[in-house]
Amino acid sequence: MKQKWRNLGLTALLTVSMLATAACGSSTDTAGKDGGSGSKTPIKIGVVTSKTGPLEAYGKQELNGLKLGIEYATGGSNEVLGRKIQILEEDDQGKAEEGKNKARKLLEEDKVDVLQGTASSTVALAITDLAKEYKRIFMIDPATADELTGKNFHKYVFRTGRNVAQDWATGAKFSVDNIGKTIYHIAPDNAFGKSSAAAARAAVEKAGGQIVKEDFAPPNTQDFTPYLQRAVQSGAKVLYITWAGATPLFKQINELKIYEKMAVFTGIPDIAGIKSMGDAAAGMQGFTTYYYGLPKTKENDWLVEHHKQQFGSVPDLFTAGGFAAGIAIVEGIKKAGSTDADKLAAALEGMTFRAAKGEYTFRKEDHQALQPMYIVKLEKKEGVDHLVPTLLKELKPEETAPPINVPK
Repeated sequence: MKQKWRNLGLTALLTVSMLATAACGSSTDTAGKDGGSGSKTPIKIGVVTSKTGPLEAYGKQELNGLKLGIEYATGGSNEVLGRKIQILEEDDQGKAEEGKNKARKLLEEDKVDVLQGTASSTVALAITDLAKEYKRIFMIDPATADELTGKNFHKYVFRTGRNVAQDWATGAKFSVDNIGKTIYHIAPDNAFGKSSAAAARAAVEKAGGQIVKEDFAPPNTQDFTPYLQRAVQSGAKVLYITWAGATPLFKQINELKIYEKMAVFTGIPDIAGIKSMGDAAAGMQGFTTYYYGLPKTKENDWLVEHHKQQFGSVPDLFTAGGFAAGIAIVEGIKKAGSTDADKLAAALEGMTFRAAKGEYTFRKEDHQALQPMYIVKLEKKEGVDHLVPTLLKELKPEETAPPINVPK
């Protein structure tokens, strides 16, 4: 009997030791501290995004949403096919080479089943070929460059986030029809800015408008005065703004009273960006992929409630995209019955699923998720410390479907 109790004690000690060892890893086990389900290995999702750098806020929103999407899609178990889900996070610092190195580490050393990311289009473009080489699904959100589901497309790429062509399919016709037909466009001199400018030009010309000039500024620009002065002097009726991350641009638009000299039309940024616009932007119209008060769905209600509970704030611009990515990964694995990339790609292609904004569908031709988008107006509301995007028009997924630009 004493030997039996000694054996039981040794077993308990070993169990505690093993749990403690498992808890020492750098990954995030979304299920808690047990590190797995029985003897089955966990499903590993490797995330490369900006945890530092100019797009840090976007990366945080993406990660918060991803974790909540997995929780929602698994009914709180954070488990699919009887396997726990782990999230392994790597910081790309907004740098292409850093992101590529971190993705390679996740693929080679950590043996992740799925890649997810990134906040930066430039980083995503650096990573996408690795996903093809290692035959792993790359679930993109929030990077928006058209090339990712265009000329750089391959079978393992899927995007729950919208692309810039969807942005301008949403906004260009509205602005040409309702605000003005001549446009001056300020954008960053990088993959995101160039892609956005090309998409805007095509959409504006299709709608019967004219881009007077595209003016590209270095992504680290702090003084936009020359660009804004050129915009006013151009005689264009509307100023388009494409930008991402923390920037003094909107503050300087306010200080230079650009709103009094020409209409400003842009993708509405996250809440911090809206605050930087100041009250002078009240009445400005634009397009947005998400603001927490816009969708009237049970999925969005859940997201808002649980984001407040877990993070002490409302979900922001790219939280809904991360949420959609988490749901899509889980639903795809359920449908495929496997994490094998070829089976998973076949399951995801053409798949329709629901997330915060409603219904999403991965288009078969390029794996771009068609989804609702919004035209909004910024308004001052009592008790809110920023201008609030209020709905002018919700566009259905098919209304904002971008061109298919996959090479033949």
